[in-house]
Amino acid sequence: MGALSGLGLLARRQLRTSWGATAALGVIAFLVAGVLSTAPRAVSAMHADQVAYETAEASGPARDVVSVIGAVPGQPAGGMFYDPGRAGTGVPDEPDWAPFVANLDTVRVETPEPLRSAMGAPMFHVTSTDHGYTDPVPSSQLSEAKVFLRAATDLDRHAELVEGRWPEPTAEPVSGGEDASFAQPARPAPPFEVAVSRAVADTYGWELGGRYDTLTGSGVVALGDRYPSLVVTGIFETGDPDADYWLHHALAARASVIADPNRGLLGTAAVYVDPAMITPLTLGMAETRVWYPVDTGDVTASAVPQLLAQIKGQSAQTFLVAAGPDDPAPLQMRPASRLTEILERLLAQRTGVDAIVAVLAVGPLGATLVVLALGARLVVDRRRAVLALLRARGASGVQLRLLMGGEGLVVGLGSAALGFAAGVALTAATGVHAPVSAGQVALALAAGLAPAAALALATSPAGLRPTRADLAPRSRSRVRWVLELLVVAAAVLATWLLLSRGVVAGAGAGSGVDPLVAAAPLLVSLALTLLAVRAYPWIALAVERALAPRRDLVPFLGAARATRDPAGGPVPAVALVLAVAVAATSVVLYSTVSGGVVREAWRATGADLRVSGPVIDEAAAGQLAGIDGVDAVTPVADAGDAVLQAAGSAPRAHLYTVDAGGLARVQRGVAGAPETLGSLTAEGPDGALPVILTRGAAAPGVAPGSTGLTLATGSGTVPVTVVDVVDELPGLPAGRALVLADTALLEQATGETSWARLALVGLTGDADRSAVRGEVARLLPTSAVEDPDQQADAVLAAPVSGGLVVAFVLAVVLAALLCAVAVVMTLMLAAPARARLLAVLQTLGLSPRQGRGLVGWEIGPWAGIALLVGAVLGVVVPSLVLTAVDVTALTGGTVQPDPAYDPLLLGAATAGFVVAVLAAVGVAAALSRRGEVAAQLRMGSND
Repeated sequence: MGALSGLGLLARRQLRTSWGATAALGVIAFLVAGVLSTAPRAVSAMHADQVAYETAEASGPARDVVSVIGAVPGQPAGGMFYDPGRAGTGVPDEPDWAPFVANLDTVRVETPEPLRSAMGAPMFHVTSTDHGYTDPVPSSQLSEAKVFLRAATDLDRHAELVEGRWPEPTAEPVSGGEDASFAQPARPAPPFEVAVSRAVADTYGWELGGRYDTLTGSGVVALGDRYPSLVVTGIFETGDPDADYWLHHALAARASVIADPNRGLLGTAAVYVDPAMITPLTLGMAETRVWYPVDTGDVTASAVPQLLAQIKGQSAQTFLVAAGPDDPAPLQMRPASRLTEILERLLAQRTGVDAIVAVLAVGPLGATLVVLALGARLVVDRRRAVLALLRARGASGVQLRLLMGGEGLVVGLGSAALGFAAGVALTAATGVHAPVSAGQVALALAAGLAPAAALALATSPAGLRPTRADLAPRSRSRVRWVLELLVVAAAVLATWLLLSRGVVAGAGAGSGVDPLVAAAPLLVSLALTLLAVRAYPWIALAVERALAPRRDLVPFLGAARATRDPAGGPVPAVALVLAVAVAATSVVLYSTVSGGVVREAWRATGADLRVSGPVIDEAAAGQLAGIDGVDAVTPVADAGDAVLQAAGSAPRAHLYTVDAGGLARVQRGVAGAPETLGSLTAEGPDGALPVILTRGAAAPGVAPGSTGLTLATGSGTVPVTVVDVVDELPGLPAGRALVLADTALLEQATGETSWARLALVGLTGDADRSAVRGEVARLLPTSAVEDPDQQADAVLAAPVSGGLVVAFVLAVVLAALLCAVAVVMTLMLAAPARARLLAVLQTLGLSPRQGRGLVGWEIGPWAGIALLVGAVLGVVVPSLVLTAVDVTALTGGTVQPDPAYDPLLLGAATAGFVVAVLAAVGVAAALSRRGEVAAQLRMGSND
């Protein structure tokens, strides 16, 4: 008890008198606990924000649970139970669809969580399966006016009636004779009432009370050569036509108008009839669209895998939904949702982000452990005299370790608790409200225990005696050799496993971080660092011998001290290399992901602007070319399906035609654009048509220069020669089998003409992109204008993209801090010996500048090794990550990007490393001043 109380008294005295180094360990524990409480919660919140972002960007039809049933509630498919002659001249009864809605809601109630809470109350409408035609009103300028009949029970709750009244049932169309479907009517068919939106009425030229004859089509009952006419009894406003409700009610909020070069303007719209009329007017040949609005606002990131599995499971089931208790033909409903695509993309993004964050985290974690080891050595070094005295007076090694471990425990636990609380408060202040998990608390506790463990391990009785490193440049420690061999073997094995496994698609990679992806980069970094450390003594000896003949003192003396007494030994090299590797990896991965986003946006658009929608004929192309800032316009025509016939195979492909010379001009500088576009304008041998193929369209053995192939199109067959085979054609659909040919040559060979609904637009260097987009929208109001810069900005604005940028920046900042701390601690370890040496040399005339040069030699070799090995790891680690992790969900593309090396960012990172080292040298020099030269000489004589 007396010994323990003495140790406790000594520990309190040491904490009071020499607290600086121990406080540094406390600061490290504080920062680590703060990061461990902040980073996981921030990543979790980022994933949750991404779920809300992705689902909010999707329209209702893209996320809702939808089922389209080929029948009317209460009627079987095909309407076989409906006889149009049975009702006489009476008005049909209003259908009672309330039980049908209740049964639909039962399906939702019986759905498990979390899908049940995400699904809203069911909604439905009934629409004719085919369209009818009305005689176009001259003022509408339509050459064709199609109509679909639709009935919905909730229309009055989502639309505002502004003129007239809602439609009511009218007398059913009747016919005489046994065959009611084809006999002549007993009297003219009465008109039926409809309601239309204001936009449809304006497009079709319809007015309230107007009566419009139907012409043909099975969407309206055909009674011999007579067709019932429709009368507009109500006009309503829809509000936002892009609201989810109206997107499900296609063609109702506004009509679809397509400009056909041969037939003129073709209109298609949906009009509403009373629910009682949908079956008589369609003979029961209608379909019911049922949907459950999906709201994922309360869905957490952790629930995404379960939600995806439930939606897929629901899509594999068939539900029988009756329209009433006596329904003889319940509808067979198989719900499905395109939300699965969004959820799979979210899982892929989550996998990619977690893998990148894990790679960025293990480096600083390893460097932090090394810095803790340096700090523990610094504390033990400050206590060396006292510990040696205690050892000489009989204290055991266990007692010494307990003494130092207790000191670390007092400082570490308190600092970790404060750091954890500060991290939680910081995340709450920034709007992050993710829950604190037991794992995070355990990690923070480990951070608090780490200083105690580091101090206990560093307190070795054998380490209390100073030794010269130059007396044994080759380590004879078998344990060290075995450990280093194990690290190298593990790095080789992990690398081989990653390379052999290849890229794992994010959606199929499962949840959580792949341990192999997280461990392999760290193992490779440690292996290369250990190899460099093994080579360092020999390099230092060679440098010392090379500098020996020089007359100036500082280079030779610095090299000699780096050989004989390297500051901190090999430990600082590990910390510096890991920190530099993390910074380099962060820069390369940031350049790769952000550059991949931009390249994919340009690949999707294929030019400065991509205009699609209406027919872009010569006149429209001329109008686009006349816009200020437009350099060139190239229409791209879709010529339909084609078959590329080769020896023994005939793969199907899709044919596009273009003015090849104009396309080459528009796509000048676009990443992925074929350099052989100009070759499409020159006929091949024997009049063969030159074409460019994507790899999906190339039969086995077909390569650039292949001849003897024929292309079968809708207008005939033509021999072709393959100019090039490429992965993709920018501006055209990705991942498909495509054939690209010159428009003029194809028309000359086959006589085939096709109309372009797509144009690629090249801009001048000083063009105002926003003004050009606005002018294009004015000239072609129904067109969609895509700008690659806007698309890239939209992807980069997503929460995962912003979160990755923050992670990259924090990784670089942490790397710089760890570099600085490692340098400071390394120089502080060497401070006593350096102070004694400088005191002697200053009496012999050493200048302050030369003294600073000696300080630089203490850390300079390690910094050089860190830069060299870190640069190598900056190439190796991102390559390993991209070999194992699918980042296409982050870039928005389909092709895994190659590592990108931005020289400016890499140069900035290198400069930052140098500045951090120089600043740390200055701080260490200021902290390690020992007073006057005479005091140092007197201390040395006492030693």
